[in-house]
Order: sequence, then C-alpha cells, then structure tokens
Amino acid sequence: MKKILIIAVILTFALTSVIFAAPGDSNDPIVVLSYLNDRLEDLIEKYSLEDIEEIKEQINDLGGSTETPGNGNSSLALDVVEIKTGEKIICGAGTEIILRGGEAKIIGSELGGLTNVTLGKDFVTGMDVVPNNLLIVPRDDGRGVYTDSYAIFMVRGSYEVVK
Repeated sequence: MKKILIIAVILTFALTSVIFAAPGDSNDPIVVLSYLNDRLEDLIEKYSLEDIEEIKEQINDLGGSTETPGNGNSSLALDVVEIKTGEKIICGAGTEIILRGGEAKIIGSELGGLTNVTLGKDFVTGMDVVPNNLLIVPRDDGRGVYTDSYAIFMVRGSYEVVK
C-alpha cells in the first residue's frame, strides 16, 4: 500500500506541470497552431526568409530566360520533339538530347560534334545517333541532329526545328 501511495504522489507531481501548463507553453506537450505560427515567424525573421519569392525570381534570372528559342518552354523540362524527313533539330549550348525512336544522324561543326555522355565519346557529323544515349551540345554553333525518315527525341534546353 505504501508503494502505491508513493507512486501516486510522484505521478501527481509529474502531471501537475503538464496539467497546469499554459497552452502553447514549452511545457505543454500538445502543439497548438499559435505556437507553430510564432515559431515559424521567428525562423522567417532569423533567416531572412521573408524575401523567398524574390530569391526564387533571382535564381530563375541567373539560369537565363525561361523562354527558349524555338519551343517556348522552360529549359528545365524535357520536351518531346518529333522530326520528319529532312528536318533538323539545331541546338543551343548546353542542350541535352536523347533519341527515343526512329533513326537520326549528327550535325557537327568545325569545332567538333555532340558529346555522347553515355558512351563517353564525341560523335561527329554523319554518325548515327545511338538510341537512349544522352547527347550534350557543347557550343551554340549550329550543331544538332537530322533524320532522313522519322525520329522522336527528348530535348532539354534551347533548340529549333528547321526544315
């Protein structure tokens, strides 16, 4: 009986601080919305996060224009591009291109061709594009791909489809 009385007294003292804690107080085990809002406001002030939208715009500006010549879509998205007989995709510097279907050939320049990142080789003018291999265009000097039949590509970056 004595042990039960001691345990009851200990539990009473332990729970008293929880029972009489003010809502939102650090002793309150239940998290309330006002506490979260206050905490978030403190963090926003501490880390100067109130300008987050402005920072996002600055990041987009650093990455260049989100409009890309020829397709008008964001340079972060992969565009599905279909070309038919005699058409070419001329790419800007840094453009990534992957052949997903059909057959195509490389258009290089005097300074070289397209970098096949998958195989670790430079592909020059006239070479066949290997399906499902990532190609990167190193310079904006008229490099790209063409087809004599039909080809479908995934392209990220600036490009223009030329007939």
